[in-house]
Amino acid sequence: MSRPTIIDIANRAGVSFKTVSRVLNKHPKVGEEYRVKVEQAMAELNFKPNRAAQQLRGGRSSILGLLVSSGAEIQTLDEGNRLPSYIADIITGMLQSCQTAGFHLVTENIDNSNEEAGKAWLADCFDAVSFDGLLLMPPLCDTGWLLDELDARQVRYARMNPGTQLGRGLCLVIDNCSAGREIGAYLLDQGHRRLGYITGPSSHFAHTGRLDGLREALAQVPGATLMVAQGAFTFTSGQSAGGELLDAPSPPSAIFAANDEMAAGVLAAAFERGLSVPGQLSIFGFGGLLISQSTWPRISTVSQPTIAMARLAADTLIAATLEDKRLEGRTVRIAYELKIRQSVAPVCS
Repeated sequence: MSRPTIIDIANRAGVSFKTVSRVLNKHPKVGEEYRVKVEQAMAELNFKPNRAAQQLRGGRSSILGLLVSSGAEIQTLDEGNRLPSYIADIITGMLQSCQTAGFHLVTENIDNSNEEAGKAWLADCFDAVSFDGLLLMPPLCDTGWLLDELDARQVRYARMNPGTQLGRGLCLVIDNCSAGREIGAYLLDQGHRRLGYITGPSSHFAHTGRLDGLREALAQVPGATLMVAQGAFTFTSGQSAGGELLDAPSPPSAIFAANDEMAAGVLAAAFERGLSVPGQLSIFGFGGLLISQSTWPRISTVSQPTIAMARLAADTLIAATLEDKRLEGRTVRIAYELKIRQSVAPVCS
């Protein structure tokens, strides 16, 4: 039996096919009497609209994209080496919005370190998928050539925690400098004078504000010192960098890691060296990730509402799509909260 058409629906309901089309597209000026007739005819004929065709005619795909950047490394990931856990929070927030609005979410991986290859990949991707909007995670949110390409294609995009060019696209940020300053002030109030900091990758810019704020706090206290070690936002890099700081001749009594996964790595490095936390070492993380609640002691952190931020980005992209509007560039500052947990205590005398 052939699939019923809108002509069949119109004949059964006793209305024009234009009326059926308006009902299918939820036109606001369709009278209730006609809407009921059309919906009843659709039910009687077991008619299911071809949403893909409708969306194509309407100039939208109902697809949002999330772009992550792991390059060729994505092929080597396994149970021992995974993508950062905050990606799961971002996907959660975007899925909440997409499922509510009847949109779909496509996640893609792009290598931002090779501009030529990245542009070629982007061209292939846009040939295959028509995105109504994209959310860019670090470091892609600060990759200039990618932003230029999206602007040239007139693609709506939102940027999660960018560190540069604020206001280009929809930018969702927290005040990293203020958060770093608050962490520094808190640790100093606990009597700590030798502090350590573990950075994120050099291609990520938001975390540099955390270090700037920490330095501002230390500058207010004579005799306070800071040691900095390089990390990569992974557990293993935190473990390695934490070990480097703890093996120094005058190790810090408190370490602030630029994200929670590295902070958990510092915790492992401390236990490997027989150090008690927080008795001999205080640890502070950043992000409010699940791992900060799953260790013991639980890790003090700056809680940023990543799921809510991703949901807001997706809601905004979807609204602009449905209204057929460009997404105006603006910066939305999101509140954060210091979560003081068992990993921090006053310095031992």
